[in-house]
Amino acid sequence: MIPGLGGKRLDRLQVRDVQTWINEVARACQCCAQGKDTRRPELRRRCCALGRCCGDVPSARTVKDVRGVLRSALNHAATEELVTRNAAALVKLPPVRRRKGRAWTSDEARRFLESARADRDPLYAAYVLILVLGLRKGEVLGLTGDAVDLAAGELSIGWQLQRVGGQLLHRETKTQTSDATLPLPDICAAALDLRQQARKADRDEAGIAWQGSPLLFTTRYGTPIEPRNFNRSWDSRCVRAGVRKITVHDARRTCATLLVDLDVHPRVIMQVLRHAEVSVTMEIYSQASSDATRDALKRLGESLR
Repeated sequence: MIPGLGGKRLDRLQVRDVQTWINEVARACQCCAQGKDTRRPELRRRCCALGRCCGDVPSARTVKDVRGVLRSALNHAATEELVTRNAAALVKLPPVRRRKGRAWTSDEARRFLESARADRDPLYAAYVLILVLGLRKGEVLGLTGDAVDLAAGELSIGWQLQRVGGQLLHRETKTQTSDATLPLPDICAAALDLRQQARKADRDEAGIAWQGSPLLFTTRYGTPIEPRNFNRSWDSRCVRAGVRKITVHDARRTCATLLVDLDVHPRVIMQVLRHAEVSVTMEIYSQASSDATRDALKRLGESLR
């Protein structure tokens, strides 16, 4: 923002100024503009610093986020009566095309979990919680031991583990809607029981090297699990199970898709996944699995034959 708008007076900022600037941002190679390749060691320079532009233009989503930051700042300026209107609010942006998420079938999800359990994968219980309860990666890694009540058959969600600014932070979930106490199906309760036993065995084996973390999912020495390492373990398990490789977030989508196939009402799915808006749930609900779509079209064709 500073190179493009830093020289403009705040009270004289016009919509055309912001529109011109945002158009330039959308067309500019950010590797060139920010000197990314120039900051690399000389032997590792491969594009812009050598006169070969890599064309690293921002995506439509990134452009929207950039405009969002400016819009938020100008909202504060308007609240403090520094400007009379928000010039960023009227700027036109290219449409953002959402990435179509993928989801497993129930058979693929079952094979994935069976593979993890057969190999005594220490993250087996985490995989179960993601696929059955639709937990986010940060929420799983941020679970503490006292969040699990096997006697009552409940799991309390209120914390997450995230890497922010180079630091691994254990903090509250992003929104109040994300906090919930969910009932534990038998498969989840059994998996969590196994995890608690494994955690106790790790603590006994580590001895004085144990770090004493309250987290439920840790390394063998009781330290938090790095989110990127969790991704690597997930990808490795996909290969070992012989199933399609999907992301951890797509596994959360798998939970929603399987609930759709079971004809669960959207409001119930919204409560399970803890979405803030039902529109998000409906977007998933409208994307039924290929098997469900095939069956629906088959029944429609038979009714019209």
